[in-house]
Amino acid sequence: MEEKIDLDLICDSWEAENKAKEMESFKKVINEYSELCGVDFRKENKFAHNDYEVFDSLFQLTVAQPQFFEEFHEILSKYAFNDKTYLDYTIKKITKNASNVQAFVNGLINVGLINKIYDMENNSINIESCLGEYNFFFANEYYSENKEIVTYIQNRDLNRNCHVNTLFLLKCLKRGEAITAKCSNMFNNLYYHSYYRCDDMICDLNINCVMREEDYNKIYNTQIISVVNINNLEEKQNRVKNNCKSTLQDLLEIAVYEETLNN
Repeated sequence: MEEKIDLDLICDSWEAENKAKEMESFKKVINEYSELCGVDFRKENKFAHNDYEVFDSLFQLTVAQPQFFEEFHEILSKYAFNDKTYLDYTIKKITKNASNVQAFVNGLINVGLINKIYDMENNSINIESCLGEYNFFFANEYYSENKEIVTYIQNRDLNRNCHVNTLFLLKCLKRGEAITAKCSNMFNNLYYHSYYRCDDMICDLNINCVMREEDYNKIYNTQIISVVNINNLEEKQNRVKNNCKSTLQDLLEIAVYEETLNN
């Protein structure tokens, strides 16, 4: 009998390689900015557990206090930083009602990355920026008439559960498609991510956001691996079960399996 494909090994190896590249970028930026400022930012951020948390603190500080922005951004640019990260942070802060959202937005306005953000008549938010114009809805408001979805959003930890969240939407709405793709992070390394697509609109429950597919693709540079609908879900799940060893979430294991077959 042919040996089953070990999807955990394939996925873990790929993710570890990309995570290592990302952490190396954080390390280089922190080291260079620390040297420039004459400050050991790792010691200054004594509650940070790793270089990502130190970097995240510096990134948000240099936006909220624009006098630090130019020098920090020049260092970021040396390491292929993805400027769409500013939009990603902004959308997440707005849809999750972060306590520092206004300071962050004001900082981006002050440095000229964002022109303005305003509410639209259709209960959506519009961002005009030097990186393009984007419009989005809060997912809990977009699906306000669906009690099951609203309850799910209120009662679940949505962060880092994209594959579970997306499969929930597909099963709940019984239409549209669950997409699993590789997306670009802040240093243009890739990560696996799932989101829901229906009628050219994307719902990403991880960030409580609904936006046009065209806009979503521009921000996250999606490279689609797998498309699952309610009619082929069971068939794809069974195919993976019959041919693979896996403890991955359903949508991720389908995507890694199909990607393996296509490589």
